[in-house]
Amino acid sequence: MSKCTAAQAVVAMEYWIGYMEKATSAYSTSRDKSVFTRNAGSNNYTYAGYKCGLNGPEAAWCAMQVSLAIYEACGNSATEAKAIMHGVWPYTNCGQVYDAAPASMKGRRGSFTPQPGDIIVFTKNGSRVHTGMVYAVDKTYVYTIEGNSSNMCKKRSYLLTDTYIYGYIRPAYAASSGDDPALPPADQYGAVVYKDIGLHQLSKGCAGPEVKTIQRLIFARGINKSIEVDGAFGDATKAGVIGLQKQLGLSQDGIVGKDTWKQLLTALN
Repeated sequence: MSKCTAAQAVVAMEYWIGYMEKATSAYSTSRDKSVFTRNAGSNNYTYAGYKCGLNGPEAAWCAMQVSLAIYEACGNSATEAKAIMHGVWPYTNCGQVYDAAPASMKGRRGSFTPQPGDIIVFTKNGSRVHTGMVYAVDKTYVYTIEGNSSNMCKKRSYLLTDTYIYGYIRPAYAASSGDDPALPPADQYGAVVYKDIGLHQLSKGCAGPEVKTIQRLIFARGINKSIEVDGAFGDATKAGVIGLQKQLGLSQDGIVGKDTWKQLLTALN
């Protein structure tokens, strides 16, 4: 099989959304979706680690999840994957591919415009601590799929200016063709933007920093003290919004519309 395209790599990465790392080695040797949530834990046993030869408690797997996706997109060819990843496969350390890539195919936040299929690297206290794959970009946000994100593989989104972002690497993908799979779309806020307050309508399926704000308010107002502040508007966030609306004396539809935003902003003042 010829080298994979960026679109093929993104689709391969998307397959793993919802995968949860395992408490033990049980189920870590299967890629079947029927085992994605079985034996869930926080001991870093994963299929990605199994395929990359580094599995278990000492094997933080965010980089290996990227390795796995590109490997599978290449028809399970380690040779092809290594060529695409600038001589690094398996990718097991957050800084490896960035250091190996030529200067023309990488760049720090603010100096490099990411594209779907790029590898994103994150930083904390000067160290490169996490990584994932870009699946979409717009004028404001970069959208990612990341392994080892709260012990699972999930979609995330960040402002392009977020200081958590260290930089990006562009793998040496093959050129796109008319047979490429369709890339997943960027997570969308609601169609409505409230320009007077600079905020969007939010509902289930939305993602981004505004969702995190709502999740923090759900926590701070005592509605759900165990809610995960991950920027993804799921069932728990919808239930929390309904709780907020009940507190505020509003119609309880689980949608953060203009009235809900205004009441919340007033309560914060």
